[in-house]
Amino acid sequence: MASDTKIQEYMNSLEEEKIMIETHFANIERILRDNSKLDQQKAFGLLNNFNTLSIQYDQLCNDLITFIKIFQDKGSQEIRIYKTDELVELLEDRIKEF
Repeated sequence: MASDTKIQEYMNSLEEEKIMIETHFANIERILRDNSKLDQQKAFGLLNNFNTLSIQYDQLCNDLITFIKIFQDKGSQEIRIYKTDELVELLEDRIKEF
């Protein structure tokens, strides 16, 4: 029973990290949409931040999926992946302006 509790605690911590990164993605998207006159330094800063978060997010989701496959019933939980395609397009469009 104690191991089940630890497994659930770990799953919860992974899910919390995932939500935190998704919140950062949403904030980056909001900044890009709400600031039509974003300067080059800020745009590149957002791009660097996005790239770092994207790597972390991919690894975290892969870890979470692997963990679920090992410790949970295969059909017991789904992983929702944040759609970054639109955010990537926004970043690319903004960077192309410079």
